[in-house]
Amino acid sequence: MPLYSKQYLNDLKHLHGRTDRPRGFGGKVKPLGAFYTYFDKWKPASALDYGCGKAAILNHLSVKYPNCNWVGYDPAVDEYKHVPQQIFDCVFSNDVLEHIEPECLHDVLDHIWLLSTKYIWLCIDTLPARKVLMDGRNAHLILEGKDWWQDILQKRDGKIVYIELGKKGKLYVAIER
Repeated sequence: MPLYSKQYLNDLKHLHGRTDRPRGFGGKVKPLGAFYTYFDKWKPASALDYGCGKAAILNHLSVKYPNCNWVGYDPAVDEYKHVPQQIFDCVFSNDVLEHIEPECLHDVLDHIWLLSTKYIWLCIDTLPARKVLMDGRNAHLILEGKDWWQDILQKRDGKIVYIELGKKGKLYVAIER
């Protein structure tokens, strides 16, 4: 199951390593919409931050929810590049899916579903990024709206219990399995 191409992984490593944007790609805590409401309701014992980048949100959530065992995964960051060999009550993925190569999207979604036993929280940006890849493409490789994402996600195991398109183009999705 290819989650990314070697060339794209190199592009992501380059973006993560840019010294002019040290807080980019997981280097700062962003608004998380209704995530806290669902996480407080779900009370998972374990959670994976899928595509954690530099882990600012992962570290924030680890402090905010100390009773949950938080793990990070991001293939473009050496510290988090190893695919977890366990499953989690919850998979959290914030501003990741829009960066996935379109031909790898279904494999990445399969991977997220494989790693989650109970809950999935997704935040997907539906607008172009300010960042560009080395080849000039927008860093958001998938630019689709709420209906497109909902159609793909509702075909999978689980129930979408919350889906909201925010003012700044962020699509928030809570799934219970």
